[in-house]
Amino acid sequence: MRETALALLFILSALAAAGVAGVAWRRRRATVATGILAAVATAIAVWCLAGGLIIVSGGPEAPLALWIVLFSGICAIPPGFLLLSRALTDRGWRPSRRTAPLLAIEPAIVVAAVATDPWLHWFVTPGATPLDPNGLTPIALTHFAYSYLLLAIAVVRILRAWVRGPRHQRMLYGLTLLSALPPTIGNLLNITGVVREVDLSPVGFCVTVTVTYWLFVHRSLHELVPVARQDVFEMINDMVVTLDGSARILDLNPAADRLVRRLMPDLPARLTGLPMNEVLCDVDLTEGTRTDRIYADYKGSGVDLNVRVSALGDSRGDHAGWAVVARDITALNRQRVELEAANARLRSQLHTIEILRADLAEQAVRDTLTGLHNRRHLVDRLLRETERAGREGSPLSLALLDIDHFKQINDRYGHLAGDRVLVRLAELLSAEFHRDEVVTRHGGEEFVILFPGVSGEQALARTETLRGRVEADSIRVDDHVLSITVSAGVASFAPGLSCDDLLNAADRALYAAKRAGRNRVEPALGSGPSGVAA
Repeated sequence: MRETALALLFILSALAAAGVAGVAWRRRRATVATGILAAVATAIAVWCLAGGLIIVSGGPEAPLALWIVLFSGICAIPPGFLLLSRALTDRGWRPSRRTAPLLAIEPAIVVAAVATDPWLHWFVTPGATPLDPNGLTPIALTHFAYSYLLLAIAVVRILRAWVRGPRHQRMLYGLTLLSALPPTIGNLLNITGVVREVDLSPVGFCVTVTVTYWLFVHRSLHELVPVARQDVFEMINDMVVTLDGSARILDLNPAADRLVRRLMPDLPARLTGLPMNEVLCDVDLTEGTRTDRIYADYKGSGVDLNVRVSALGDSRGDHAGWAVVARDITALNRQRVELEAANARLRSQLHTIEILRADLAEQAVRDTLTGLHNRRHLVDRLLRETERAGREGSPLSLALLDIDHFKQINDRYGHLAGDRVLVRLAELLSAEFHRDEVVTRHGGEEFVILFPGVSGEQALARTETLRGRVEADSIRVDDHVLSITVSAGVASFAPGLSCDDLLNAADRALYAAKRAGRNRVEPALGSGPSGVAA
């Protein structure tokens, strides 16, 4: 029954230590101490678990593997507590890469001695168990002496921190020392023979790591704040200066010292006690003030400063001084100016690109010879206008023009003369029609005029006027004066018609004008898809 109770105690202690190891491991990145504490708690859990299994397995008759596991945990605990004491008393300490390998030498020797003991008897004498104090060899005695030495160094280190440390941290160190009592008592009970069957030290160590974790996590964080504030004050890159009620410097960080000496090289070696306005002029230090101001090219130094001033109060709420925070924003301003210039250049380039894009888009729908819109533009515009006319019921008309006997002009006077005739007709068309009316070169000597909002009768009359002006015009080509005439067909849109229907109707009217003797304008006849009333 007693063995069962002891085994249960060890198993429960193993579970508790494993729980501490788990939660400490999750917080290992917060501080070095929590990572070390997780490793120590793991070793204690291994010791407790192996000890409980040894009790269940009959003590001295337990398998050798359990003794090897047991001493793997035992040997890791003293070095772990040594490192933990260093991490708790010196928060700036970090273990080197050689620390763990060096501390692992002694545990490796001991575990090897235990593993080979049934044959070599390097750890205990023949017939003795590894924990029998009467059968220990020099290797075992050296191991226990070494372990007690490491634990003693850890205790002395924490004791010295408790005596010499800041008053607000003494409770932390004092409670840590008290948490070392349970394993000490358990070990003394075993050494003095009060408890012979088993060593209760691992159960006591379980209490130690549990209390240490609780103290470290729940009691030490707010006590570390003063250290963290000082570290931040020293390491921050901004200039930070604290002033008393008379605007004299109480304290300043290294960044502030470097900045003010760069601005004013002739300042004395000690800046504390100097009036702030002798160090940084033009700072508004009115009681209760809170300002944020930018100084461009401060005192001609080429340095741009952003200076913020905040009033400080004491515990009674009375004015106690000011905090001045200044930042060198020279590089930031330079980058801002360069960025604005780059943005301006980019906007200019985008504007140029947009102009070029629009110009290219316009060129794509222009006839290169006459400058009029081409057939692509006509198709797009005609589609939109027929859709609008069908939707709104507004009138829409179209005229198709062709130069009479154009081939004879090319044959008699050459293609240059033909081009000159085309250009002149384009000029007459552009001058005659409104901006919202579309004049296009349809191909060869054919031209199309689109009349949005114009009825068939009106389009017919205006086309007739254009025909008369073309007939009255003359074109000089070299030593020749040419006169040309045009024939035209006019059609108007009716519901249900497509763009092709409208063009075909105008084309039929044009050929009717050609057959009637040319130099005339004919309306489209009929209605529906086969004809359009004009």
